[in-house]
Amino acid sequence: MMNTLGIGTKIASALGMSAIALEAHSNGKRVSKNSGATARTDKFVRDSIGASKLEYVSSRHNATKSFIANADISDRILEFGGKIRGYVSGFGKTVWNNIFTVAFGAVGLTAKSKPAKIIALIGLGLSLGIDTILNGTNLFERKDYLDK
Repeated sequence: MMNTLGIGTKIASALGMSAIALEAHSNGKRVSKNSGATARTDKFVRDSIGASKLEYVSSRHNATKSFIANADISDRILEFGGKIRGYVSGFGKTVWNNIFTVAFGAVGLTAKSKPAKIIALIGLGLSLGIDTILNGTNLFERKDYLDK
């Protein structure tokens, strides 16, 4: 049977971890889009540079290189790979930047003892509070860019 502390700990932990998961998914999608576009652009630049170089003058080799550069044979695959890498990177960075919230949330979800539940709640509150103060406000940001 769960008491109020147990229920509160589970709810707070689930909410804290859900907030991180939603933010990680959002950041993963954003970085995925950018990484896919970067991969496609990098491929275009590599193909363009490769197509412009010939060991010796040959209209046949020039036509082949131009065809390969413009054929988009592997562009979609590289773009898809870039999107996957970008999503994993964006998701992972968000989780890593919020590792204390995730850790205390995991402790709160699995805690059986009263001290562990209290530690999880205090840790969640502190990690979310510090994160909000440091990243959600401009209290500790440099604001004197115009001053020397």
